[in-house]
Amino acid sequence: MVNRVKRRISCFPKATYYKPREIPLCCLEITNLSIEEIEAIRLCDLLKIEQNEAADRMGVSRKTFWSDLQKARQKVADALVNGKAIEISGGEYVSTGECKVDYICKECDHIWEPEDKQNRPTSCPNCGSNLIFRLGGDGRGMRFIENNYCCPKKKESSRDTGEVSK
Repeated sequence: MVNRVKRRISCFPKATYYKPREIPLCCLEITNLSIEEIEAIRLCDLLKIEQNEAADRMGVSRKTFWSDLQKARQKVADALVNGKAIEISGGEYVSTGECKVDYICKECDHIWEPEDKQNRPTSCPNCGSNLIFRLGGDGRGMRFIENNYCCPKKKESSRDTGEVSK
């Protein structure tokens, strides 16, 4: 058995789920896209980096990069065409630390960058609260904007009005 090389990842996705609108997640089939597959798409399709350079950045051969990219594109196409949800998680990778992700606690307003960049923190290291959000959004539809949490489609906060966003 050949040892799998851990890919180098420079940026983590801002969201971890994508799904068709107005269909509950529990009713959908979920396609899993690994962190290294989303990195391959980001480098090649979003940043338009040549495959040789992208493979070098990820620390793998061009053939391995091409294989990862094709698997990722296949999964995204399948999810889009067949109405599946996409979960971005897992994989074997090493963070290069180029992208910073900060979190904020709603209880104590503590802002921090977690040491373990592979997992979303579950509680605030300062007060232990589980009301934590990613600055600029938590990747799950919630946004932190000017000391308030709101649906990005509404102008006012759902917390202030007591309404629940659809």
